[in-house]
Amino acid sequence: MRSPLITSVTTLFLTFLCTNAFGQSTSGPSPATGNIVHESESSTLVDAPEPQGARAGFWTFGAPDAPAPLRTNREAFRDKTWLAAQTVWLGAIVYDSELTHEGLAHHRCVEGNSDLGPHPSRRAIYLSDLPEYAVGTAFNWLVLRYVGKPLIFEFPSYGTVQHVRGGSAWLSNCW
Repeated sequence: MRSPLITSVTTLFLTFLCTNAFGQSTSGPSPATGNIVHESESSTLVDAPEPQGARAGFWTFGAPDAPAPLRTNREAFRDKTWLAAQTVWLGAIVYDSELTHEGLAHHRCVEGNSDLGPHPSRRAIYLSDLPEYAVGTAFNWLVLRYVGKPLIFEFPSYGTVQHVRGGSAWLSNCW
């Protein structure tokens, strides 16, 4: 006994073959599929979609006078290089913040950042790094969309180095 899924898939496949092989459709022509629509003696063609430009690659840079983006929002937010850079940077911030908090809570060291005071809370530590990460992320998104992909590593690389150094200083000096 066949399952209903196999039967429906087989029916769809046979309908597809018949439609394409004979140029006919059992449900009538569809303008969205690109078939020729016959109306009495005249025939009309369906409008073709607009041609898309070449996809932007890693080394693609935008022209200074062209305001059109190189990548769409969907492409930018799904770009694995951009996501990896932002994730590594965020991981470095968490590394630094957690080691700072542990060093303050269990040892006799004090925070060297004068804006936070000698014994800041975990919340204050994270909130002090939030503006840096937010501005850098927005800048990287704009650069990825409008300028070029290799430039998205500026903020994350600098921020990652600073936070790894800061967290490692807590490990080496206060433990």
